[in-house]
Amino acid sequence: MTKLKVVTWNLGYGAMGADADISFEGGRRFIPSSKEAVKRNIRGIQQTLRDMHADVYLLQELSTGSLLNRWQNLRKAVQEALPEHMQSRVSNFSLPLFFDLLRNEHGMSTFVPGDFDVYRRQTRPFTVHEYYYRLIPRWDFALTTFVKLKDGKCIAFVNTHLSSFDTRGVLRMSQFLDLITYVKRLAQNGCAVVIGADWNMHTGNINFFEKDEARYQKYLHSFPHNLLKDGWSAHFCADTPTLRASNRPYVKGKSTTAVVDGFICSPDISVERVTTVDLEFTHSDHNPVEMLIEY
Repeated sequence: MTKLKVVTWNLGYGAMGADADISFEGGRRFIPSSKEAVKRNIRGIQQTLRDMHADVYLLQELSTGSLLNRWQNLRKAVQEALPEHMQSRVSNFSLPLFFDLLRNEHGMSTFVPGDFDVYRRQTRPFTVHEYYYRLIPRWDFALTTFVKLKDGKCIAFVNTHLSSFDTRGVLRMSQFLDLITYVKRLAQNGCAVVIGADWNMHTGNINFFEKDEARYQKYLHSFPHNLLKDGWSAHFCADTPTLRASNRPYVKGKSTTAVVDGFICSPDISVERVTTVDLEFTHSDHNPVEMLIEY
């Protein structure tokens, strides 16, 4: 058996550290952080990724630069932090519009070691998407990196980020069902599958602060464990939150938190442990989750 460490982490485009809040969630600021804070977040993200020493990184919300993160190229910074890894990527947003000032581009990236035999990459769009401020489309995908093992077998590492602010999770459930149909087809074709994601669906209890439950209630949706059958398994770390609400800066015990980030594995993947790295949301509004697998 061979062991691999796999990490999933939503990086909040480098702008969503502990001091950030954003108007989209009821906060004070349209641009969530100062330029100095974004640079500090990015340095912290780089160091955290180095310290993890993971084999595979499934990362969401990497920006090449936009107004929201003060034009800092987070994707380039992450690649610099992982020089021995190869990158696959896709953009969820890409809006040149009419002025460069309004450009907004960020998405997902998967990093695998340079000595892996990556024989195919696939970007599969979901059939439904959401719109921010009812105007800005976010295109949602399953980003798959296919790795061939020495014995000729394949592991498909799937990176995804489901919709977030759709009422009652209607879009999320459609995307989830689309995803499960897709990965089961991969398994039928002989691939083991590991999915790392910001599911935007919670597992376990949500720790609401004050009146936040009323604010977020219409967006809540539980992770559908019951839809995983035939030996497929979901893996979360229930002890530590992975997401904090961004309607105010983070204060431990005075912020709404939940567990929404984790993994799904096909039956031929053995999971040894899953751990959330508790950074107390210092560099992003998500904490990273790491999983040790055997195959």
